[in-house]
Amino acid sequence: MERCEIGIGFDEGERSAVGALYWAAFQRKLRPAFASTEVGARIIAAVLRPERVLVARCEGAVAGVCGFLEEGAGAVDLSWSSLRSALSVGAAVRAAAVLLILERGARRDALVLDGLCVDERWRGRGIGTALLAAAQDRARAGALRAVRLSVVDSNPRAAALYERLGFRTVGGGAMGALGAVYGFDRYTVMERGVAA
Repeated sequence: MERCEIGIGFDEGERSAVGALYWAAFQRKLRPAFASTEVGARIIAAVLRPERVLVARCEGAVAGVCGFLEEGAGAVDLSWSSLRSALSVGAAVRAAAVLLILERGARRDALVLDGLCVDERWRGRGIGTALLAAAQDRARAGALRAVRLSVVDSNPRAAALYERLGFRTVGGGAMGALGAVYGFDRYTVMERGVAA
């Protein structure tokens, strides 16, 4: 990974870039919650929590992000109050109902990742691997035993990366009839232990 740095958080000047990257990676899952792509992209960018995002910057630009859950809060604040502050009551109800099934629970013993994505211009250069290493470092610093993530069946490239890096399957599930709505049929939960 050349001329790249990873740090926690982003400033307001980077919010739109981080939001656009997150939306581009996860819009297939998130889009059904919102009236339009434009509304969804705007809301996601607005509700990102900088303190819950590892950001890879390469040559001065946002190249990748990795959200995580900590103290019960993830990278994207999709709480009722957050949704309601940006949407009408009806639209907020719709969004909350659709997004509820995608919610990840925090774990006391593991750092749970909340979305890892790399800008397509920077893919294949080790950014994803570096973000995962930074997540491992964060877990280690917090005296956690593992890093946990979920990967969907429609993203085999990510699953292969996680396996190469030592993540092992610890669970998963199926979406059933909702698979057509969210754009994936199954998800796999994977973990990698944190060495002391």
